[in-house]
Amino acid sequence: MDIPPSHAGLEYILAHIIQDFMESMRKTGLSAPQINALLHIYHSQNGECGLSEISGLTDSSGPAASQLVERLVQQGMVERKEDPLNRRNKKLRLTDKCLKLIQNGITSNHFLGDLMTSMPAKQRETVHAAFGYLAQAGQRIQFSQPQKDDRDA
Repeated sequence: MDIPPSHAGLEYILAHIIQDFMESMRKTGLSAPQINALLHIYHSQNGECGLSEISGLTDSSGPAASQLVERLVQQGMVERKEDPLNRRNKKLRLTDKCLKLIQNGITSNHFLGDLMTSMPAKQRETVHAAFGYLAQAGQRIQFSQPQKDDRDA
């Protein structure tokens, strides 16, 4: 009978996967708050979010969040455009360059790769299926929550 991993084991695995991803992203010169903002946009509904969401995410003032986003725009990571429904609001979207960077950080995760190759094929299939179920559940939760009304000037 298979024994499910303990919470401590899961914490260990998640911590190493996250560390490996963050290290990969930091090699490009991005700071932790910038990476956090990029991942938030990446996982936002329709791949867009408002500046106020970044402010709330980073627990910073509007001007500080605006500066963070401006640096990401200058680095070619984020595109900023007017919301067609309300021109006062700005929508943020990742550039192709940034999407490739994030995808590379995910697919080149050494710890996760080592972890997966250390398991027999049947266990890898099970883990892959479980990740799929978790991703589906996460999307249902994420997209069932009401979207915030942006008031970005």
